[in-house]
Amino acid sequence: MTTSAANNALAPIVGRRLTAVVFVMDYVQMQFEAPDTVLTAITLPKVTLSQHQFVEGAFGYRDALCGLIGKSVRNASVVEGVELRIELDNGAVLTVSLNSDDARGGEAATFSAGPGELAVW
Repeated sequence: MTTSAANNALAPIVGRRLTAVVFVMDYVQMQFEAPDTVLTAITLPKVTLSQHQFVEGAFGYRDALCGLIGKSVRNASVVEGVELRIELDNGAVLTVSLNSDDARGGEAATFSAGPGELAVW
């Protein structure tokens, strides 16, 4: 997937609120207010807020992720081979590493924006 196509795939969440964070065994799903719009992070996301980074396993990680619920997406982009990046209106940045060294499986993340709309990184 080209960077342009990846950025276009994420376009449905720009201007939309994060409505849910679901912890499922060893991955996380983030739901947005656009209908049927879900980002599944198999490589667990990192949250950066006020110069503090929260990573999986660290104290406050789950709280930091859940604290993003209700915030609107200002920008969503993909730096191919580096990261998927979501900037929120409170200044928080949510990133999913696309570096193969960080991968926990064959994919780092998937993004669904409804039936037949699936992006895979």
